[in-house]
Amino acid sequence: MKTFVLVIISVLALQLQSVQAASPEEAKFVAAAKQAFEKHDADALVAMTCWDRVPDKFKDSGKKQYARDVAQKTTDITLTDPDPNYPDIEWKDKDGVSYRSNLPVIKQLKITFAAGTKLDTKAGKVKARDAVYPVGEKDGKLYLLKPAPIK
Repeated sequence: MKTFVLVIISVLALQLQSVQAASPEEAKFVAAAKQAFEKHDADALVAMTCWDRVPDKFKDSGKKQYARDVAQKTTDITLTDPDPNYPDIEWKDKDGVSYRSNLPVIKQLKITFAAGTKLDTKAGKVKARDAVYPVGEKDGKLYLLKPAPIK
């Protein structure tokens, strides 16, 4: 019985540590993101974004993507460590300019959309999907990131 109690206490202690590990800035960032989606406020996501060095064409498309995303119903929004399946990759546009996120990716904001919010056109059926936004830090504040030319 003592072993069982110790195991339970250990598990609870580890869970408490992970909850406490989130900084006040991270908690504030997630709360702001959740509020933006609850209120369907794309401008709030725009305000949470670092726009340093982002070309106008990506500013426009990023704002449109935010508007499409916040119009949908979400089931979960979390801040996670970067997922190796979604790396910050370098890519080139049709003009040969190389891009990557405008700050180093230190976290990712994962948004889970409710089933029925995105049409899977290949299968012809409605399904749930996730969006993963890269997150970086500048001057102690977290920001959503956008592509910028590599210097």
